Parts: sequence; structure tokens; C-alpha cells
Amino acid sequence: MTHRYLLIDIEGVLVVDKSYRPVPGAVAWLNGLTERGISWCLVSNNTTHRPADLVADLQRAGFMVHDHQLVGALGTAVALLQERNCRRLGWLGAPALTPWWSEMGFELVPDTDEICDAVVLGVSPGLDLPQLDLAMARLRQGAALVCLHRNRFWLDADGRPRLGPGAMAAALEMAVPGLVTFTAGKPEPAVYHAALNSLGGNPAEALFISDDPFTDLVGARNLGMATAFVLSGKYSDREVLEELPPHLRPDLVLPGPDQL
Repeated sequence: MTHRYLLIDIEGVLVVDKSYRPVPGAVAWLNGLTERGISWCLVSNNTTHRPADLVADLQRAGFMVHDHQLVGALGTAVALLQERNCRRLGWLGAPALTPWWSEMGFELVPDTDEICDAVVLGVSPGLDLPQLDLAMARLRQGAALVCLHRNRFWLDADGRPRLGPGAMAAALEMAVPGLVTFTAGKPEPAVYHAALNSLGGNPAEALFISDDPFTDLVGARNLGMATAFVLSGKYSDREVLEELPPHLRPDLVLPGPDQL
């Protein structure tokens, strides 16, 4: 292995989907990295779990991972919102994270109030049109739009593709002319830089591993990282890469991370 640092996506790489069943061979592979002294961290767009709960789920699945080895969209979102002094939030995401936002010092505005500082978009399987209508009204009143990541879709616990926050953000951007969206997770640079800083590395020495060539790997490539696309998650056929221009296609295409 020629790269000093590995940045690793979770869903579709280490675990199959929201069921958190390990990808075959992934547990032994990740644990082997630690035993061999290879520097790595997890870089996740997960917006359904508290970070500590996500680490706990991975540990129960057999992965030797600790809190400091996880960098994610939720952490960069907190920093982004604090920087812009956005305290009152309209949360369009997993209900399980509602208490977590309060613990982080934010106020979640009830649906009866149109005024908030920011509308925050995460993965929400139950999101409906009235909620999007309310979000549109809040954005027209001047609220910022914070999209936790720009993934096209995600896989639920049954492996079904579901629309992601990127798709919802695109709808709201069309409905509110001139709207500027702030993205917290991949493919925005902040989360990649946070991961590299945690390792003390730089992009030229890093390899990013993911099942999402359009969001995760394009973001990594734009920062100068090498990239590896695994077929153990969202896409099982490398032909999907034909949608990308040649200079953005991954350096490696593998059946799963254990083939690296």
C-alpha cells in the first residue's frame, strides 16, 4: 500500500446499509489496518445516528473503532451553524437526532412557527410535502439552507434507494430564486480537511475509499486525493462511472474494501 492515510466511508464500504450488517471481509480488513499501524479515519455523511451511537453500532458489528476516528457531516454542520450564528433551526431529518441538536446548544423551532435562522436538511424517510412547503416559507423569510450532504440517494435498512438531502435541496433551490445553500458534508472540502487534520496528513498522501463516486470521490479528487470506488454499496456495476468525465473517475475499482 503506497498511501500513508486512508479516509474511509462507512455505509456501502464497511456496512451494507442502514441495517449495519458488515460488508463481507470488511471487519477483518479494518481491524487489520489498526494492527498493522496504518493511519485511517472514517468520514461519514451519516445523519440518522448520533456520532457516539454510530460508533457503538460499528463496535457491535465487530469493528475496532473509537470516537476520535469518526469525522462526519454532523460535526461540520455544528461548526458551520455556530460560525453563522444560526441557533433556531427548522430540522428536516431523522427524529432520533432531535434531542442531539438540543444537546449541541440549538433550538428546534416547532412547525407552527415560520421563522428560524436556518433550515437543516438531513436524511428523513418520513419527509412529506407539507414539511417542504414550510421549509420553503422559512427560506423565503430569510432563513439559511444548510444541507448536511449532497448525496443523490441513500439505502434504507431494507436496501431500498431513498431520496437524499441533495435532491431535497435541489427542489428548494429551484423554488426560492437566489437561495444560497451551505453544505456541511461531502463533497464540500471542510469535512475532508477535518479528517486529514485528525490524521496529521495532507491530500497527496491520502486515499479515499467509498461506494459513492459522484459525491464522496469527486470531492476527494478535487482536493488532490487518490480515490478507490468499491462495488459493495450503492452501485454494483462500474459502468456507472461513464457518467463522470475521465479526470474525475476513481483510480481504483474494487469489489470491496478487503481487496485493497
